[in-house]
Amino acid sequence: MTKPTLEMEAALIAHVSQTHYTGLSENTIANCKLLMMDALGVTFPGSLAPGCREVINTVGAWPCTEGASLLISGKKVAPPLAALANSTMMHALDFDDTLDASALHTCVTVIPAAFAVAESAGKPIHGRDLIAALVLGVDIICRISLGIQRPLSWIRTATCGSFGAAAVAGKLLGLDAKALTNALGAVYSQTSGNVQGLLESRLIKRIQPGFAAAAGVTAGFLAQKGITASQRFLTGDYGFCNLYEQGEFDPGPVLANLGRHFVIDDLSIKPYPSCRMTHSSIDAALALRDKLGADVKKIDSIEVEVSSMVAEMVGKPLVIGPNPQVDAQFSIPYTVSCALSKGDVFLADFEPEALNQKPVLALADRVVVKASPALPSKDLLSASLSVKTCEGRVLKESVSAPLGNPARPVSPSQCREKFTKCAAHSRLGIDAGRIEILLSTIEKLETLHDVSRLIELMIVQPESIETDL
Repeated sequence: MTKPTLEMEAALIAHVSQTHYTGLSENTIANCKLLMMDALGVTFPGSLAPGCREVINTVGAWPCTEGASLLISGKKVAPPLAALANSTMMHALDFDDTLDASALHTCVTVIPAAFAVAESAGKPIHGRDLIAALVLGVDIICRISLGIQRPLSWIRTATCGSFGAAAVAGKLLGLDAKALTNALGAVYSQTSGNVQGLLESRLIKRIQPGFAAAAGVTAGFLAQKGITASQRFLTGDYGFCNLYEQGEFDPGPVLANLGRHFVIDDLSIKPYPSCRMTHSSIDAALALRDKLGADVKKIDSIEVEVSSMVAEMVGKPLVIGPNPQVDAQFSIPYTVSCALSKGDVFLADFEPEALNQKPVLALADRVVVKASPALPSKDLLSASLSVKTCEGRVLKESVSAPLGNPARPVSPSQCREKFTKCAAHSRLGIDAGRIEILLSTIEKLETLHDVSRLIELMIVQPESIETDL
């Protein structure tokens, strides 16, 4: 493993400042638009999730006439606060994209940051420029995360995401390489996000990426005004690699094929609204359900084998605490039980009435999750599920990559279907015509002369969300 040097910062800054829409492939552009569709679709039901009303009402108490819009309601607040709230809505249901190799989310920091800047940059932002900025922001997040060698301790969606948010802000603001360096150095001074809230099933887990998005917006505007910041924000003695990741960092994946391969092409779109670490187990359970049928009373016990990281994060016995939705989202026992009982796992399965269904909870008590010594410790792609029936039959299923991973991608039509289902589930009264206009606008994003039009289309209940929730 090569020790990181200052060349890493310089290479990433040059990558962001010198890459433009014309340098992107058709496939990369198409993937960016699908991920935009996915992120905006999950925002509708996310706006109603526990914790979101509190965040919306908090930032809404500080209105700003010339600020940026809160999605759904359209209320204007200071741009960093808009990024914070919009990110929280986007991430609340854990239904947004992932980079499976690093166990993190990406669009939840870069899109809210981009929207906040687009409305406050003082100039129209073209759809092509938005696409280029998002592709580059995602690239920064993912490449930094791929260099990390340590187990999960920081929430890398937030820590790595802050750098991506700053890169997006700087790119849309037209910062040169020197100012971009200051923007990423400034955001490093705000970088945070830890796994403790996840382990305790606290609502703060879904807000941490919002802090990163807000920090990126603030850093971009500060750098635009001439604020100087750390130049060695990654490789310095107290830079990110050494301070946050204790020097266990490999620059190889950060710089590999830089400018030739964009990691946005490696992202996964999630079919289930739960932690990505539960998805391979869900897929295995759904495959076995076809053989078992819907009568879960026939099941005596269920054993799931996953990596040690997955077992630690989402494999513990289900305990319903003060935030039941979060408990369920981060539980293999619960999500596997839903899959076996209902043949699907969707948004309704994480609402209060669903979390009181005794047959599903009783089945969850029969699920045991074990760490497999044969799997790499940070592997979140693999799961093996074994079901023993009351008659003594044993049925097994293994999954090497969850649905939505590039190895098993979802199609554009499936992305459209997810968007439509999310809008319908949100009960925000979004009519079919508005949905079709939104989808068409996203699919033709590169032709949009001002992305504020897309933001306007995401305002479906003007000024009402605080009182209606």
